[in-house]
Amino acid sequence: MYKKVISIAVVLAIVFFGGIFTAKHLVPDSSQVSTGPRYSTKPVEKGDIVQGVNLTGQLNGNWGGSITAPKPEGVTDSNGSPVSVTYTIEEVFVSPNQMIKKGDNLVRLSASNLGDILDDLTKSIQKKQEDIQEKNEAVKKSISDLGKKINRNITDINQVNATDGIVISAPIKGRLLDFTIEEGDRVENALVGTIVDDSKVKISFKVNTYEYENLKVGQKVMLQFRKPLEGGGSQTAFDGFYMGKITKLNSNAVPNADGMTYVHNGEIEADNPGLVQKGMLAGIYTESGGFPGTAFSYNGTVSSYVNEKKVYTTLYSSNDDTNIIATEVPVNANEFVEEGDILVRIAGNDVAASIQQDVDAISAKYKEIDDINDEIENIYKKIDKVSDLTTKLMVTAPADGMVSYVNYNVGDTIQASDSSDQWSLQLMDMYNTNEMYVNTNVSDLDVLYIRQDAPVDVTVDALPGEKFEGTVMRFDQYTDRDGKTVYNVQIKVEGREGLRPGMNTNCFVNSGEAFDTLLVPIEAVFEENGIQKVEILNSDNQPEAVEIEVGLMNNKYVEVLSGLEEGQLVVTGSTKDLMPSQSVPENDSLLPTTNQ
Repeated sequence: MYKKVISIAVVLAIVFFGGIFTAKHLVPDSSQVSTGPRYSTKPVEKGDIVQGVNLTGQLNGNWGGSITAPKPEGVTDSNGSPVSVTYTIEEVFVSPNQMIKKGDNLVRLSASNLGDILDDLTKSIQKKQEDIQEKNEAVKKSISDLGKKINRNITDINQVNATDGIVISAPIKGRLLDFTIEEGDRVENALVGTIVDDSKVKISFKVNTYEYENLKVGQKVMLQFRKPLEGGGSQTAFDGFYMGKITKLNSNAVPNADGMTYVHNGEIEADNPGLVQKGMLAGIYTESGGFPGTAFSYNGTVSSYVNEKKVYTTLYSSNDDTNIIATEVPVNANEFVEEGDILVRIAGNDVAASIQQDVDAISAKYKEIDDINDEIENIYKKIDKVSDLTTKLMVTAPADGMVSYVNYNVGDTIQASDSSDQWSLQLMDMYNTNEMYVNTNVSDLDVLYIRQDAPVDVTVDALPGEKFEGTVMRFDQYTDRDGKTVYNVQIKVEGREGLRPGMNTNCFVNSGEAFDTLLVPIEAVFEENGIQKVEILNSDNQPEAVEIEVGLMNNKYVEVLSGLEEGQLVVTGSTKDLMPSQSVPENDSLLPTTNQ
């Protein structure tokens, strides 16, 4: 019993003194304990960051589809009816199970009737171009006729406003005669008036046959103007003689009015001394040195003026049912007008309707021409389709892959039309090794890193050191039988030689990257009331919370878009994070040292 009590006392003593020893070594005294919190910091640095998620899965092969003879889509005859193209297999360059590269020649075809189709379309274009030429000539004539109708020189119907009516202008400068239209009158005659330039006059004359022999066109004569008297005879109208020139002289003699002699008719032009009027007589003399010589047997008669124009309108009130009105008359009879001066503006509902009818008819012709041009353009497109089809007679591999089987032999024929399906045109089948897929799942923690069309870096366990390009092709979700949401990702892999279905892959989905941007360690960032923050040490070596805007992040770093500057120190750890019963001596290296 005594020995048992001694053993218990020894054990208790060992425990007691061992605890004291341990406490002295593990818990420093007050002189060794730091008087304040200590911090671990990292500087804000510039660098590159890539954000994404790693996925794994197996490669799946991709059926390359059928390789077919070219479908004659849109190929028609000149009437727009679909045509059938007969292909003949001229050469086959591959055999089943043969590996092929994109662009390799597979089958050469011929199509005997494509030339006939092109010839038919070309002739159709020529015929339509001839139709356009005829219609353009008709339009040109219609515009000319409309210009005459409205008394304007026009080249396009856009120059015509039907409500403007007809503006009749002076074709020459001169005196306005035979003009009786007043504003508001119905225009009932085609003749509007006559404009004469009375600075020169025309004199009709006749000579005997013996006088004719001594005369010629261009010869100068002297004139004395006389005024006829009512009772017969004449008297001198102006003193002196005036120079004239023979401008016409008929070589054929005709019977005179007396029926006894023959005479030659002619015409003389002369300056008007000022008051010479039509109907005056003129004594005619040969000219000699500027003076009158021998008198002609017959007097001449002032028949007209040299420059004289009658002015007509094409629209006038020919009956009581038409209403052609003179809406503007800025001139008067016997008034002198300049070339281009407005004589009268003719308008009214009937005028506007008549002009608009012509404009509409011309517009309709333009529309017909435009329609034919559209038809020609469509035929050219058809020719392009035929020409394009001829470039496809050498069928080539659309991608790298392997030929599965070949449907036709040399000499076989294929009928192809716009309605043919791919099976009736199928030349061979192939597997596409350039496009492979990885189907895998992503966790709900990483689902935010996945987006459509995101780039993917793919590595294959069987091909170490090689990297393949990939793209997120499809991203969707569904609920399984247990009610759990499953996120499914399909990644397209740009394949090349060496890849095979069933290979294990590692896929890094890149959800964003930034270069030469501000970065902080991820452990420095914390969230407070929904706001991202970090702590920095101020000048007093005290922590200060700073609000930041974050961008990309991965398992090491966070991109800082605003709130920090390069070189600032952010807190990554602190002794304040220890439990109240814990402490760290001044010389303890438990925390990382501050990086400067």
